[in-house]
Amino acid sequence: MQKIDQYIFRQLLIIFAFFLLILTLIFWINRAIRLFDQLISDGHSSSILFEFALLSLPSATIIVFPLASFAAVIFVTNRLKNDSELTILQSSGLSPWRMGKPYFLFGFFCMLILSFFTIFIVPNTTKILHERQLDLDTSVSAQLLKEGKFIHPFKGVTFYIKEIKSDGTLSNVFLHDRRNKDEFITYTATRAFLAKNENKTALYMENGLIQTSNYSSKELSTTEFKSVTIDLSNALKKSSTDKVYLSHISTWLLLSNIQKVENTTKYSKGLIGSELHTRMHKPIFCFVAAILGFSALLIGNANRFGFSKQITMALFVIVLMKVIESYTIKLSVNSFQLWPLIYLPSAIGIFSSIFFLNISASKYQKN
Repeated sequence: MQKIDQYIFRQLLIIFAFFLLILTLIFWINRAIRLFDQLISDGHSSSILFEFALLSLPSATIIVFPLASFAAVIFVTNRLKNDSELTILQSSGLSPWRMGKPYFLFGFFCMLILSFFTIFIVPNTTKILHERQLDLDTSVSAQLLKEGKFIHPFKGVTFYIKEIKSDGTLSNVFLHDRRNKDEFITYTATRAFLAKNENKTALYMENGLIQTSNYSSKELSTTEFKSVTIDLSNALKKSSTDKVYLSHISTWLLLSNIQKVENTTKYSKGLIGSELHTRMHKPIFCFVAAILGFSALLIGNANRFGFSKQITMALFVIVLMKVIESYTIKLSVNSFQLWPLIYLPSAIGIFSSIFFLNISASKYQKN
């Protein structure tokens, strides 16, 4: 790689890293803020928040990768043309195809990095995140420890906690049990503790009152207590799901044994093939975005109005690619044999880039 290629490639990497960081933060914060609110309200520790933040980061990164590569190419190319550096390169005898070498290398580099994410990282992180979310949703803390709210952790039971102190003490607890239609029981206590181990979950209540209402005799009896223990092991059970999501299946399994995936997930071959080839296609879109941005700007001449027309044209091609992508995915899902259509949007982007470069080359030959 010559020095001029190294110079342009280095500029692309620096600007790409900047855009990737900014766009990832924007998408990630927007996606994670609801999840964080839920985790904080459920009283989970900061380590849980940090774990969920890391697990949700790769899925946000793959969305912004093509955007960051396109933005970096537009920014660097626009600056090179405004500083007349590309004009100097053209005057020195370099053709548009030769000047595009660092852009091709940059696009290929982004494609390789994104391939690693879509093929290996994202399926694993989404699966782990889903499993951890299920664990938290079905945990005792998620079902019971909600401060200042009347909740129904399971059918026939109403539970309320006025305050949860820093040491885990529950203040002013209310528990109404109406699972027995003939007898309703209401527990109130000034404080309580939730204790659990692998086999048992119990609620220890202190300094309270038990009110028992008999429906048949219309009688109400009250009993004061200093301490009482309620076993919640049978009531609080972790819900389990046998559903397997395609996004959690490893790429190697999708490639090697599609029949096994079909039997495991109960999805059609069209949907399985669409998932596999979509993982393959997303990285290619990075490469297309890079060369499309360069080739579109190269056909314009520097003027006081900038390169708004060329940028708009490149954006139009990208929008067209995304529209076509939505239709090709639907077709591939309906028919497994139509999976090559998934790559049609990228092919359109590549042909458009070649067309733009040929226009630039024809101008270069005339000059």
